[in-house]
Amino acid sequence: MKRILRNITAVCIAVICAVQTAFSAAAEDMGSGDYALLAEECFGYFTENRGAESFWDGLEFGGADWAAYCRARLYGADGAEDYAASVQAKISELSENGGFVKPTEYQRAAICLAAAGGDTGAAAELAVFHNETLDRQGFNAYIWALIALNVTGEQPPENAVNTAETLVEYIVSKQHDDGSFSLFGDAGDVDITAAAVYALCGADIPEAEQPAQRGADWLCGIEGGYTSMGIRNCESTAQAVIALCAAGRTEKAEEAVQMLEEYRREGGYAHLPDGEINGLATAQALEAFTALALLERGEDLFGAARTTESAQPEFEEPTDEVSPAESVGEIQPAGEQEQFSDELPAGSGGLTGDHIKAIISAVVGLAAVVCAVIFIVRRKKALAFFAAVLALLGVGVWLLDIKSPEEYYSQGGVGTMRVTVSADCLAALDKMDKIDNTVNPVEVIPQDGMVIQRCEVLLPEGASAFDALTAAAREQRVRVDYTGSAWGTYVRGIGYIYEFGFGELSGWMYRVNGEFPEMSASDLALSEGDVVEFVYTCDIGRDVGDNYTAGSIQ
Repeated sequence: MKRILRNITAVCIAVICAVQTAFSAAAEDMGSGDYALLAEECFGYFTENRGAESFWDGLEFGGADWAAYCRARLYGADGAEDYAASVQAKISELSENGGFVKPTEYQRAAICLAAAGGDTGAAAELAVFHNETLDRQGFNAYIWALIALNVTGEQPPENAVNTAETLVEYIVSKQHDDGSFSLFGDAGDVDITAAAVYALCGADIPEAEQPAQRGADWLCGIEGGYTSMGIRNCESTAQAVIALCAAGRTEKAEEAVQMLEEYRREGGYAHLPDGEINGLATAQALEAFTALALLERGEDLFGAARTTESAQPEFEEPTDEVSPAESVGEIQPAGEQEQFSDELPAGSGGLTGDHIKAIISAVVGLAAVVCAVIFIVRRKKALAFFAAVLALLGVGVWLLDIKSPEEYYSQGGVGTMRVTVSADCLAALDKMDKIDNTVNPVEVIPQDGMVIQRCEVLLPEGASAFDALTAAAREQRVRVDYTGSAWGTYVRGIGYIYEFGFGELSGWMYRVNGEFPEMSASDLALSEGDVVEFVYTCDIGRDVGDNYTAGSIQ
């Protein structure tokens, strides 16, 4: 991928330099018109991507929702009638589904419908007031439930399960001592903190004000760029800009927006500084520019949407669209402390864990004897200490749980909870022309796409999806590479097939009973009969059925 990018850069260097120069000049002294122009370039990306003549032409819900939201907020809802109708139709379809619907689907629909001029009553009921499944999607769903209420302005019925007050109380209860927020763990996350900040800022509730400003303080204290899980990226930077605008930190927001320059490509934005143009990154950069443009006229991006004629924006909607290229979303980056579950060749010459401990103990014991003899002969006091330490190590090794490869891979499941596990790279089979051999050699890709064959494993109660993966990998002698950090466990590779092996949007995801959880695999507790599938995506989940991540509300 880097070689390809270097070639593209060599061909397009003049164009890119001109674009970056123009951006830098604008970023130094941007007024609302300048931000609107930068936003217009992003609108052009989404228009040309669909092959449409104008932005609203043929646009339906699920196509470019956050771009649609920004368009309506900047220029009003004229021309958005068909889009609003498609949102209403989607809400009806989801509500009649009968199965579990992610709360954020309803919330996104409510937010976009408000900007497009539709009736948000039913959407608010499903998204917030009568939604009893927020906890199934996690903290993110509570944040966006509050944002949906802030944008729509809907008031709760008497029997509401969730209200703005209860949502604020829950969100504030999740704030860390340093003012940050995160989906899980104790380390603050830029994206989640930013979303919590602009959710709280938009709530007309006194208890929300101080926590929102504490979150903004945390964002202001970040130096060296905005990151998610240690990776500096466009989306986190854009989220910080939106939050800082909402919190009234205009100067800091204008400093942060200049950081988007390094992600800019002709017509759109990239996820990483050296990456390719990316739809999610472009959408969130668009949100940042829209937030700054709205700030100049006293509005908040995720505050009350105003679509009446008396509240129409000051900007005139451009007639000419600007162009760019295509893209998708992001892969969860790695955390810290790289580890791996070893796969070694079958057969170890009958060597057992006890044999290994005996060898280590003998070697250490011999060293202790040598030190003791030298101490006796030469009277070197330091050697007496080393002899004693080595002797203790020789005994202590027997307290360790050491296994040979054969013992490790042959040990059966421990527990009574039965779950089904598999891991596949089926999506990669159609993308072999994009494989990066420096990351994933062609020979590691199984012809049938199955890295871990579907199997049943026994686990103790409370075991996680990651425990299920390692148990199945151990039984089938498959290597698992992973990282552990404050955010949880992140799977980098299974069977020598690694993240970024098919582009910067490729990597491992997992689903349980057909749904993609929004938490680390090590944090999701399984139940009897669960089906855990680790799947390799080349397109941030879009090619394996996770359309929500590809068009994430974050």
